[in-house]
Amino acid sequence: MVDLEGIARRLPKDEARKEIIRLLEFYKGKRDINERIADSIITEVENSKKASIYEPVLSGIKAGDAGLGSRGIGDHIIHQKILEIAGKKEFEDAGIADDIIASIDGIHSRLSYFPFLAGFHATKATLRDIMVKGAEPLGVIVDIHLADDADVSYLLDFEAGVTTVTDFLGVPILAGSTLRIGGDLVLGERISGGVGAIGKLKSKFFARHNVREGMKIVMTQGNGGGTISATAIYYGFPEVIEETLSLDELVTCKIISNNPSIAESMTDVTNGGLRMDAIEISEANRLSFIIDSEKFLHLINPKVLKMLNELQIDPFGISIDSILIFTNNEDKVLELLNKNKIKADVIGYVTTYKGYPILTEDGKRLEPRFRESPYTPVKKVIGNYSPYTIDDIEKHLSNAVKFSKIRKENVLKNLKSHFA
Repeated sequence: MVDLEGIARRLPKDEARKEIIRLLEFYKGKRDINERIADSIITEVENSKKASIYEPVLSGIKAGDAGLGSRGIGDHIIHQKILEIAGKKEFEDAGIADDIIASIDGIHSRLSYFPFLAGFHATKATLRDIMVKGAEPLGVIVDIHLADDADVSYLLDFEAGVTTVTDFLGVPILAGSTLRIGGDLVLGERISGGVGAIGKLKSKFFARHNVREGMKIVMTQGNGGGTISATAIYYGFPEVIEETLSLDELVTCKIISNNPSIAESMTDVTNGGLRMDAIEISEANRLSFIIDSEKFLHLINPKVLKMLNELQIDPFGISIDSILIFTNNEDKVLELLNKNKIKADVIGYVTTYKGYPILTEDGKRLEPRFRESPYTPVKKVIGNYSPYTIDDIEKHLSNAVKFSKIRKENVLKNLKSHFA
């Protein structure tokens, strides 16, 4: 996508005008209206500066350099700051209020040109997030944005991907929103947005803080989702995509939710892979996972694992879309899953904190990187690092959080005083 407003904000007026006209001609062709559009954008940007009081106080670190969305330590720190502003403490797959559980998942950014897959995997992910906590899905909500030059078929194919999952489960779409990205000011063909899920607690909330020392960790086969699909697409392994069009995880969640006495907690192996799951759970519980690495690898879909091995992508640091079940009744869990044709095994156990959140049976630490395992050619070029240290990111973000909190409190104070 090309952000014409961003160009007008970054370049001197004359340069911005020339560049905007050039880009309009590239996407729209030569038209009499192009020059007037460029002038209007520059005028809008100048006018917007009068509202600068509502602009953020910049942290000084860009999203990519901070690791936002890259599902590693950088992203973890950012989410800690988001939780701080929201007044929350724990990382969870989904949130609960009374007996209503809700979640939302964004479209995988690299599936923009493959809208059916984008819709399918975002819907699978958000439903999994509520079902893994013990919810019976009530419905989903859809928010989809198309850039100005995207063909409308992208919207329709996205909807087809969404409804493939919802029809399988018999879950309705409750509401939706369809817009353009940036209105008239963003050119290109990309799509963006997300899918949310709403459910009702069936009997037990399978919270991460329920994980206790001595529990066994049962894992289901990981067939992959949006991340594995993107890997397959951009490395030229189209045959692997079909493997990701599986809903075994949702069936697994339903089985366990229907038998709540056999498990205490569930989560999925997604954001940052097994390495990051362990860190998030350990922060709340101060426990360690001891993992049989061979069993873990054996439970990755063979075609997916073969691709990861050929590409030298670390399977422990990438989303494989397995379900982790923490239980004191591992035999019963495996019996039920196998009965329902879900491949699963015990891959480890939970113990007192051993100096690190996750270790192999021979004592090797499975440490996370700054980003998740690089899984496309571009990601491998960019690498798994940042120009900033973790301390730098923490310091800059803490300063930004301070100003965001001040803004929040000032507006909240005015709202409360108005209705006092």
